[in-house]
Amino acid sequence: MRAQPHDSTHDGAFDSVSISAEAVSEFARGPSYDELWRDSRRGPRREEPAPRKSDRAPVVAALLATLLGAMALIGLREKIVSVAPPAAAVYWAIGLPVNLSGLELRSVRSRIMMEGERKVLAIEGEIVNLRRDANAVPPVALTVRADNGTSKYSWTARAPKGRLDPGETVAFRARLAAPPEGASDVLVRFAGHAEMTSKTSSAPAGALTARLY
Repeated sequence: MRAQPHDSTHDGAFDSVSISAEAVSEFARGPSYDELWRDSRRGPRREEPAPRKSDRAPVVAALLATLLGAMALIGLREKIVSVAPPAAAVYWAIGLPVNLSGLELRSVRSRIMMEGERKVLAIEGEIVNLRRDANAVPPVALTVRADNGTSKYSWTARAPKGRLDPGETVAFRARLAAPPEGASDVLVRFAGHAEMTSKTSSAPAGALTARLY
């Protein structure tokens, strides 16, 4: 029996061949339903148009007109009240009293003293000219009032000077012999303002109240 020759070429072929394999652990994933349709459900974004300058012009004009009107009502309040006296109550209610006379009462005080065997009510104070020109001074009106504000006695006293220079201040004094019982204070104002007070139901500008001591 003849021996088969050994083919060395086959062994070398198997030795030179290498087999490689790559394991894939993940599969490619396509987009989900929500990812595909989320943007389409929202729809395209709408951008708000920027306000144009022409759109703001009426608003700015209205604000300026309101501001100018308010300044005119404040700056011309004396002229307005002189034409329409009831307007004084409106200005007084918002903290802008109108002083048509251009005069002011200051440092008003009152006290009861004895002169011999009788009581005398003495009132003292100052009158100031607020204007930049000479100003006539009306008589001073005085009212003795009870605790509830009712009038018990009223009278007028002449001012020490009938005319004051610009910015001038003058002291005044008034006396009342035998003041009424139950008096609580004295309301001091200029005589020309008494009628305006009753019509507007407001305190006249420059009026002061002095408690009795």
